[in-house]
Amino acid sequence: RASARLAANILHAYGLLPYIANLLIGGSDASGSKLFFVDIDGALTEETMVATGSGSPVAYGVLETEFKEGMSIEEALPIAIKAVQTAIKRDIATGNEVMVAAITSKGYRELSPEEIKKLA
Repeated sequence: RASARLAANILHAYGLLPYIANLLIGGSDASGSKLFFVDIDGALTEETMVATGSGSPVAYGVLETEFKEGMSIEEALPIAIKAVQTAIKRDIATGNEVMVAAITSKGYRELSPEEIKKLA
């Protein structure tokens, strides 16, 4: 939460320049896992799931249909991958590669392309 608040304060204090970006900040502490969204104006919200970027409207279609609060990471990862893959198909600016990282009480871990393929 402290990192997300700091990022929000910096973006708010300095306006859009030079950081024209939305930020997703996630972490885990004694109270559990948290996900924060900081928009380009520095507004900070805590979320259970979030998508950003040009493909986010498409990704939200998948997320809002399939994501359920309280899911395990094993249940949520295939949905996150599907959301990005769907955005890639429908939005040229989304890019062409799915990159996934998981943050748990054990730490931060990036999934390999092979792991992503297996979960897709």
